Parts: sequence; C-alpha cells; structure tokens
Amino acid sequence: MTSSLVICSIPEDVRAEFKKFRFSKATTMSALILKISRDSHELSIEEQFDDSSLEEIREELPSQQPRFILLSWCKKHEDKRITYPMSLIYYCPTGSSPELQMMYAGSRNFIVNECQLTKNMEIRDVDELDEDLLDSKF
Repeated sequence: MTSSLVICSIPEDVRAEFKKFRFSKATTMSALILKISRDSHELSIEEQFDDSSLEEIREELPSQQPRFILLSWCKKHEDKRITYPMSLIYYCPTGSSPELQMMYAGSRNFIVNECQLTKNMEIRDVDELDEDLLDSKF
C-alpha cells in the first residue's frame, strides 16, 4: 500500500473553483495562479485570468516565490483538430527559499490528482512559459 504525504490543504471554495475551471466552456487561454500559504499550508487562488495571453500570465508571476499555474488553452493541431488541453505548471524560480520549494514540490502530485490532470510540467524561469513549451508537451 502506498500513501502520499499531504503538505497543503485545499479549501472547499478552491475545489469548487477547480471544478468550475475544468468544466468551463472557454475557447481562449485561461489560467489560475495558485499559491500556498506559508503559515496555514492552504492552497489559494492568487489570480484568475480569462481570455489572456502567456505574456499577461508571466507578468503576474513573482520573481522569487514558487507558484502553481493551472492553464487551459486552445491548441490547433496540424490535422485541423482543435483541443483544449489543461495542465498544471509548477513554477519554481531559482533563488526562492528552500522551505517554499519543498512545500510546493511536495504538494505538486496531490494538486495534480485533485485537479484530475494527466499533464504537468516544471519551469524555473518565467521566460520558459511560452508557446514552444506548450507545443513540446502537447
């Protein structure tokens, strides 16, 4: 039997927002920037973006603190299909405190499971969050 260590908790209102985000009918890029409180270890939504761009999302990410980004976007395939993938991106900038890095890294799989995602990725620099990254993973 395997068990996973739960480092952060997810309040019911945040779980409701995850569900709303997952089942939205958005056809443009949407994102939730998530943070974990250092004191309470609760996950919260720091920013919500609807009909946004990667540039707008990058501008809101802190330079010294980790964050999770729940991202949904429109992907146009070479065979003309259109899909709306969703992924969790763990943003862990160089120079962030080891305590926060461990808190976020330890919570990553739990959040992926709670959001019912199959894809997740990690970036160290805000400039890594671009179309090439999304295309390479999907």
